[in-house]
Amino acid sequence: MAPKLRDKWVKMPADDASTAGVCDKQGFVAAMDEDESERRGMKRGSTTEVNGEEALELTKDASGGEKLTLYVATEGEPYILKTTTGGGKDPGSVTFGEYGETVNPEQPPAGETVDMKELAGEQRT
Repeated sequence: MAPKLRDKWVKMPADDASTAGVCDKQGFVAAMDEDESERRGMKRGSTTEVNGEEALELTKDASGGEKLTLYVATEGEPYILKTTTGGGKDPGSVTFGEYGETVNPEQPPAGETVDMKELAGEQRT
């Protein structure tokens, strides 16, 4: 399924309970913080910069040889600016920004979208 989603916008029904919160950054960030055990044992690192904002680096060695790193804003609200997972099976990172900004989305052209209902139907056959 992943190759069909690469470089595409995903179209999902707004009233589908299974997709609730998918585009809700605040909800996504809150869900990242639900398991407090993941925060326990994090070590304070150096101060660095993420997209022009000063951030405190918090790290933790996790199971499977992974190293988790959170970059938290040092000025204003302590928002998570970036999270990375190094080592292990699935290394990667996610960068967050524009907290509190209004979003005015425009529908992308049909050739740049994938309909999740149609794609899910293809996966079942």
